[in-house]
Amino acid sequence: MLAMVIKRYGAAKDVLHAEHIAKPSAKVDEVLVRLKATSVNPIEYKMRAGYGRKVFTKKRGFEFPVILGNDVCGVVEAVGKKVLDFQVGDEIFAAPEVNGQGSYSEYRVIKSIYCVKKPDTLSFVDAASIPYVAMTAWACLVTRAKLRPGHCAGKKVLVHGGSGGIGSFAIQLLKAWGAHVTTTCSTKKIERARALGADCVIDYQQEDISHMTSDFDVVLDTVGGANEQKSLHLLKKHSNAHYVSLVIPVLSAIDNSGLLKGAIGSAITLMRKKRACKKNGIHYHWGMFKSNKDALKAVKDLLDKHEIKPVVDKTFPLDQLAEAHNYAESGNVFGKVAIEIH
Repeated sequence: MLAMVIKRYGAAKDVLHAEHIAKPSAKVDEVLVRLKATSVNPIEYKMRAGYGRKVFTKKRGFEFPVILGNDVCGVVEAVGKKVLDFQVGDEIFAAPEVNGQGSYSEYRVIKSIYCVKKPDTLSFVDAASIPYVAMTAWACLVTRAKLRPGHCAGKKVLVHGGSGGIGSFAIQLLKAWGAHVTTTCSTKKIERARALGADCVIDYQQEDISHMTSDFDVVLDTVGGANEQKSLHLLKKHSNAHYVSLVIPVLSAIDNSGLLKGAIGSAITLMRKKRACKKNGIHYHWGMFKSNKDALKAVKDLLDKHEIKPVVDKTFPLDQLAEAHNYAESGNVFGKVAIEIH
């Protein structure tokens, strides 16, 4: 797939990353970051294959070349005149809004409002694995499912896809907050999921979750498909339970049907699902990444206290980005694939 995209749209660095570029400058509210590391998120290899093309092209104002990459981790080399929180030499990590992208590179200019100082206890590579998945999990669990950080004792949460980047982070976040966590993963990843703190690990290759007791307060679904209906039956009815799915059809619908028709069709689908769930007293949501500086600060505190740890499966240098994408798409990854930038 990657080779096909490169063949169609040009050299790898034009499509995926930019090396040895001229150093850009920071505007008044921005910082110039010399990147030391980033990571691969599924949204990036999906975008490389054309996912969300119509929406992201419109937001950017151009189509190609596109430098992908969301997670930012590096050293501040310049600050704009209105930037007061950071100075040259500060080590930061961040994940700006997803339509921007641009971290598969040596330098990136971003607004300072997205940046948080990197945890001193983490390497650049480990820190780079955190921002995107952390703020996605936060958006789902706090913004959508209304869980309160540090006040989840007695809450039972099911996390589908506990071996993925978001799933492996969500397990740890929920445990740090005192929740009881059940997760699903493949047979070969069970022990590593348990090591993250999951109270119960379900091997989806051997067990059918349909037979589980319907006593969950929240389901975070990073897998989708048949899991949705099965999971809805596992939530406590008429008890303010929440189902949050990260597998949403909006961008694909717009790609296939155009902006207006795709957006309206998606909205109708969402409302229909919400109404059906409301009859059983269940809240239905679509979740997605949202940059949130306060959330990243809270996560930094948990990292500093070692209540959450980065989960990096494998690290690639920037000039092996194509291999990193292929590995990220292989289904063998536990946690994140990191990119080290020298």
